[in-house]
Amino acid sequence: MSVDDHAGDDDLAGFEERVAYWREHADRMPDEEVIEWTFAWDLWGRDEQRAPKGDWTTWLLIGGRGSGKTRAGAEWVRELATGERPVSPIALVGETMAEARAVMVEGVSGLKAIHPYNEAPRYEASAERLVWSNGAVALLMPANDPERFRGPQFAAAWCDELGCGAVDKGPNAPNAFGDPKSAEDKRPPFSSGAPDPLIQRQMLRACHQYWREAGAHNPVSGIYGAPMLDAERIYLWCWDARPYPAFPGMPDIWSDAANYDTGHWLNGRLGAASAEELLAAMADEFGVPVEAIDIRAPMVHGLGIEAVTSLRDASAGLVEALGLSVRDGEAGIVWRAGDTRSVVEMAHADLVAGEGAIVSRKRGDWAERAGRLTLSYSDRDRDYQTATALAVAPKGERYAGAEMGLVLDPADAGGVAEAMLRAMRRGEDGLEFALPPSMLALEAGDMVAVEGQADGPFVIGTVRDGAVRQVSALAFGGTINGVAGTAERRMPQISPPIAATPLITIAHLPAGDGGTELVAAAMCDPWPGPISLRETETGTELARLAGAGTLGVLAQPLAAGPSGIWDRAGGIVLSLYGGHLASAAPQAVLAASNRVAVETDAGHWELVGFEQAELIEASTYRLTGLLRGQDGTRAGEASAGNRVLVLNGSCVRFAVPQSALGDTRTLLAYAGPRDAEGTALGVDVDIGTALPLAPMHLRAVRDGSGDIALSWIRRGRVGGNGWTYGDIPLDVVPEHYRVCIFDGGTAVRVEDVGAAGWTYSAADQTADFGGPAGGFSFTVQQVSPVLGAGLAAQGVYP
Repeated sequence: MSVDDHAGDDDLAGFEERVAYWREHADRMPDEEVIEWTFAWDLWGRDEQRAPKGDWTTWLLIGGRGSGKTRAGAEWVRELATGERPVSPIALVGETMAEARAVMVEGVSGLKAIHPYNEAPRYEASAERLVWSNGAVALLMPANDPERFRGPQFAAAWCDELGCGAVDKGPNAPNAFGDPKSAEDKRPPFSSGAPDPLIQRQMLRACHQYWREAGAHNPVSGIYGAPMLDAERIYLWCWDARPYPAFPGMPDIWSDAANYDTGHWLNGRLGAASAEELLAAMADEFGVPVEAIDIRAPMVHGLGIEAVTSLRDASAGLVEALGLSVRDGEAGIVWRAGDTRSVVEMAHADLVAGEGAIVSRKRGDWAERAGRLTLSYSDRDRDYQTATALAVAPKGERYAGAEMGLVLDPADAGGVAEAMLRAMRRGEDGLEFALPPSMLALEAGDMVAVEGQADGPFVIGTVRDGAVRQVSALAFGGTINGVAGTAERRMPQISPPIAATPLITIAHLPAGDGGTELVAAAMCDPWPGPISLRETETGTELARLAGAGTLGVLAQPLAAGPSGIWDRAGGIVLSLYGGHLASAAPQAVLAASNRVAVETDAGHWELVGFEQAELIEASTYRLTGLLRGQDGTRAGEASAGNRVLVLNGSCVRFAVPQSALGDTRTLLAYAGPRDAEGTALGVDVDIGTALPLAPMHLRAVRDGSGDIALSWIRRGRVGGNGWTYGDIPLDVVPEHYRVCIFDGGTAVRVEDVGAAGWTYSAADQTADFGGPAGGFSFTVQQVSPVLGAGLAAQGVYP
């Protein structure tokens, strides 16, 4: 049985027969026949993967992930390029040049993979094209660079999906993808780059309507009795399906959230409608025929109707917001918007004498014109809560308000408010005149310019027919401008269905300005929402925890270790309640990366840097390559079970006033909006964290006269890590040290000195020890005039 025996055998029984034959005979076939069977698309392709029969110009292939769309397209191109009459050149259009090559050419279902090795086309990277041995050529084309399509002529093209960006003039280049962070950032020709979700919707609606209509552009097949393109099976390209409003409302999770407003995403937009769609749907519900509706921005996400009402009253807010005029047409109601491109020029000779003057103009007092307008609307980004948008004019003292019941995005609401204020101010400029019955073509909503009347054009508001046509018109206030900038998105706070008590850890650590601060983090599953830390007495909010931190406990005791140098021998074993740790380069650790705060047995917190993080059990890490006692903290021992806090972006910091040092500070933690009572937290604010640091490099040397010179080097909490020439700045002024001499464990002398050195004279030694001191220990402390003696450094003589 050969391949030709099954050519054109498309039914399921024939396919199963081929599979059975292949399984039985493949291992005994010659190599040439195996290759022939492997690459015979006529045998293995499904019916829906094969190009339609008949004379057609466009083939739309619709399918989910893994359905074989890429393989079908590649096999179609292979058939065109290698047939008896090769078709060339062919366009291979992908989103980007890299994607076109990776998917269409070199992918597992790409053109190189579906050819036998000796028939595969040659890829010429310099020309970005594929060349077959018979001379047929396929050029790779990036959809995000529409200018590259100018010039080349193609006999066939393999393209991908239907979509459009929500950006000004998006249909000018539906394949332009805006991303300021990317080198492939593109905008449609003549686009301002402003968000425009309405133009995206209108483009997709136009494509659907085009293919739904019967005609020569979408002929019905005489073979399978259906249109060439089934409009019910058109699928749209929308980048991805991340859930709205989490995307784009959480930019801390998705760094491309800013691209949503002008991107191809449909998440969060399919439930909206244009004003035309909304008015048409309302008219249909009320049973009112519609003749025409002009389309105007913005996108509307909903309209609140609070009582049984008429279509006129229900639509009044929307009509006013969009600046539409309403009239009865021959076939039904007409909603029209002013169009400055269709202005009827009228001379005085065109007007007739009516009840009064031929032209009468009324203008309001500029001092009484509205200068501010507040629009109330429902903000869908905040669970449809009521919000306001304010529009301000350069002149005008009067305040105006409007409640439309519309559901809008904040940026669109600002545009509507500005348009309404502009229309309100221009609308106080009115014009009345009369027309002859011969000018019946002019109706409400038409725009006219009257000879001798400045500040036009004017929009006809009402027409009263009689012996003459009495017309009232108002100065045109313009339409809604494009949204120049998008307001920051505000995610609604979603509370868990159950009350949750979070675990909160607060560490008292030195601050960079020489004072101290409390560093707090919390964790809870489910997360209850922002956790507010407040003063117990006043209720003042000190900090707000927006997300879960990384907390844990020591799994093994931590021994004392060297401070300020690499500890390669020691390690920390800790267990985390959640989150992960990662290793870092030594330079990064020296630059303050990978910091954990460990609660010591003495009650204070030690800040430790680590180089290596090794996962040894579930949620348990061994940290090595340590830097102990960082940022002026005191290195000490810590028992298993002591708390650990990982310093990262989830932590919050707030300063500790000097008056609170040495006390226990009580805070109230409110876990999300459901927590009305709060939980009391006691935080020990150890004064030792703020005391002056202990001096370093203590020395004691006896000279020829018997005096012993004691010396040391001062340390500081501010500027102590600088590498510039000279001494570090003073933490406390004046410079003051306290030196204590000990005989065993008993202090025999205490001296206060004003410099980093002191001479222990032979006479003082005789007074303290009865003769020259043979050996003693001593301590040196910096002294603060406010906090007192600082941390002590210990030295020994000799």
